Amino acid sequence: MIELDEDRQQEIQDKQVAIQQEFQTLNNEQCPWSEWRRNDELCVQHTGFDVEQVQQLYIIMSKAHEVTAWIDLNIIDKSWGQSLTKEFDDKKAKYLIESMPVPNTITWSISNIANNIDEEFVSQLLLLMTYEQFFQFVSVCNTNKNNISDLFQTINDKYKSKKSITIVIIGTNSSLNLSKLLTRSSLIKSYDLDNIYIELQLQYNCIIKYAEKDHDLALLILSFTKAITVAPEKRLKNLSPFSFHVDTMKQYKPIRIDIDQTNKTLEQLWKQILQQFSQMGMEQAQAIINQYGTIQALVQAYKQSQTENDAKLLLADIQVRRGAGVLTTTRKIGPQMSEKIWKLFTSTNGNDLL
Repeated sequence: MIELDEDRQQEIQDKQVAIQQEFQTLNNEQCPWSEWRRNDELCVQHTGFDVEQVQQLYIIMSKAHEVTAWIDLNIIDKSWGQSLTKEFDDKKAKYLIESMPVPNTITWSISNIANNIDEEFVSQLLLLMTYEQFFQFVSVCNTNKNNISDLFQTINDKYKSKKSITIVIIGTNSSLNLSKLLTRSSLIKSYDLDNIYIELQLQYNCIIKYAEKDHDLALLILSFTKAITVAPEKRLKNLSPFSFHVDTMKQYKPIRIDIDQTNKTLEQLWKQILQQFSQMGMEQAQAIINQYGTIQALVQAYKQSQTENDAKLLLADIQVRRGAGVLTTTRKIGPQMSEKIWKLFTSTNGNDLL
């Protein structure tokens, strides 16, 4: 993917309003940017950019959204409230403190600035409990299993939407340590905790997280905020079902050719090409590169093979080492992967499937 300088990015941004108006005229309604991907030619025509620059435009627009964390007032009143707001302020993350429909909950809203879309709440919701409150919750559920479904139904009803609920247990860092906090006088036993974990996760798709200290809780909530922030861009990237689509390549860092390190740079590119194959890891790619340092070297080896079958299996027996010392394991590239690579570099039929 090409890199745009600041002036070019500013030029793109200056044309955003005009492009929106054009699509609004064509469709008699404001067209979301995610829908414009199906109109590459039209977008190129009206922007004067080439296809790669239009793809950069999509990326810029996909980031033009704002995420807000909605934190229940009861959480701020607790001992960990100050640490939580401090972390948000330090990271310059936007948050609002409100009396939420369900006490001790946190959810998020997202608004797309580029599309002028009204603020919408996401499905993720955190329900915070101290470990004492969780023990009490388990005890109540033991008396009546319907209490679990009632809790989830109440949350969904009060928020007027189905929520993906994560329960955060405060005061411990794992399920094992949580069991150790049970006393002889506790109304529940460790197997009660195991049963509630299974029921929550399998029947209600509820995730359990732990936060031992105030700082741990703040970092956990920030991690959810970050994940929600980058989610629109990830969805945009996954719109294309083709592995060769330009957005899919964003997982790899752009390679800059350095005259002083040409061989090293080309080796990195060669490794990235090999890693485009499904189930091709770094160790496997490196093992092939150790035998055939360039694409040309591999192609020449194919040409020198006496039979087609020899060429197909040329890479099959290359040893791949993993780990170090006594933990070292070895495996082979294998005939299937070897044949896929052979077909990529030797096939003259564009309809061949890898």
